[in-house]
Amino acid sequence: MDTRKLEINREIVTNDYNSAAKKNEEAYLSGDVKSNMKYIYDNQKEDAAQICNYFYTKQLRAISVVKRTKVGMNGLGIEISKNMSTHPDNNFVIHRNDIFFITAMSNKSWEDDMIEQMPVCFSKNVHHHGKLQGFKTKLKNIKNALIIIDEIDTGDKVDQKLDIILKESGILDIKYMEENNIRFVFVSATMINELRDLYKWGDKHETYYMTIPENYIGHMEFLELGIIQEYYPINNDKSAEKWIQEDIIQYYGSDYRVHIIRTEEKYKDFIFNACIRNKIAFKNHTSSDKISHEELSEIFNNITNHLVIAIKGFYRRANLIPNEWKKKIGATHEKYVKKYDTNVQVQGLPGRMSGYWKQDILNGHKTGPHRTSIAAINEYEEFYKNPFGNGKYCTTGPKKLLVNPKNIKNLEIVNVIPQVTNKRVPVIISGLDAADVIFTAKTQSEKIKRVLAILNNIEAYKKLYNFINNPDVIPAQITQPKSENSYKKHITDVVNASNANVSYSVDQKFKDKNNWQLFIDNRENRLCFVIWCINEELY
Repeated sequence: MDTRKLEINREIVTNDYNSAAKKNEEAYLSGDVKSNMKYIYDNQKEDAAQICNYFYTKQLRAISVVKRTKVGMNGLGIEISKNMSTHPDNNFVIHRNDIFFITAMSNKSWEDDMIEQMPVCFSKNVHHHGKLQGFKTKLKNIKNALIIIDEIDTGDKVDQKLDIILKESGILDIKYMEENNIRFVFVSATMINELRDLYKWGDKHETYYMTIPENYIGHMEFLELGIIQEYYPINNDKSAEKWIQEDIIQYYGSDYRVHIIRTEEKYKDFIFNACIRNKIAFKNHTSSDKISHEELSEIFNNITNHLVIAIKGFYRRANLIPNEWKKKIGATHEKYVKKYDTNVQVQGLPGRMSGYWKQDILNGHKTGPHRTSIAAINEYEEFYKNPFGNGKYCTTGPKKLLVNPKNIKNLEIVNVIPQVTNKRVPVIISGLDAADVIFTAKTQSEKIKRVLAILNNIEAYKKLYNFINNPDVIPAQITQPKSENSYKKHITDVVNASNANVSYSVDQKFKDKNNWQLFIDNRENRLCFVIWCINEELY
């Protein structure tokens, strides 16, 4: 492309990006609950820069982005697009018109929210399932393009609409991708089957884990804090009364909140009647009886009594509940099923309640119980730590997907799925003095300084000392577990793994980095180190 045209393209993208950032700031200052304090957060910028660099330095055709629910994919997608379309290398930069944001979800609100948030220069290339025909038209003879597919684990089976469009356009062919410089970014919090297929793309694909900032709270923390609790059938007067009484009236009293329950039409009246008996307000929120955003704003801004909202079809994957509304939500209850789908439970109401408000909860803000299948949440946590493990994961079977290597022409398939070898046997240092500064140090830097001093004095731990002191190794977290659930997970289980000489990983946030975690045990005056090493030469 002409050099001057590329310069103009960069100027347009930069101007529209800056304008969108200003509009977000203005909306935030005006009290718009859908706007954020920052247009793009630092962790999103860092992740986007790393992803773009992967494309720039490697011959990749696809990057899969594994994330937590509500960790900020819209911001990441915008930042990736801005970076790719303003890149200084004329041989690498992509024109703004050739960057696409698509999903196979039938979710108009996803499209509306994305268009509202992003720079104007990208807005014409946003397509949800119902608009994919327009996307197909733009793919004809396309070159030098980036296609970002959000929630890739929805509507991605062979012979479904998205697969057919990509296949008819000739894009599902590695040779075509390389000759025409087509790249993909696949995104989801729950892409277990897709990751296993994409691994077989070999060096044409790489997985990237989104950074999880300290102020984020998700399923794992909800579970440890007792906020996620087991769900049960609410299908008669007795069970409806139990939920209203225990999770709303007894738990919240006069601290009036909005409570959300996913149910079916045939059970709705049981909940409605229980609300009437207990003088609680009730509303439906379904596709045929929808509460508008304006009405919801009015509800959340004027809470004078408990209100139960019965939903069907809403507040699933990619749907936003603003933080200011989360703070006014009390109990939630997913629809009980005998045979759960882990993806559905993770992406449901507990997933919608995750996000950047951890400090509010740690400071005592009451939320929940958020009822779902605890077994499903535990399965998800195991998948997140090791997507190639053999653990149970209840979801739709591995039917042939559009990313299945057999569905991609001219792809040299890698058939061996790796076993994670980055975990190491935990290191436990016992017998510390209860007055040791490690138990009272306030800052992370103070704790690290003390840890290095302790390790440096013990020859047996010289290897761990060198690992922690290496500039290429980061401290993933240093915490003092207090609750019983957290103590068991971060102390007892870690100690047991060490005693059994078994490699172990817990709460792993940085799978692409050499890192260590320290759990400080005040009860037994010991230190529990968990090591994650992607370079065997280091540890």
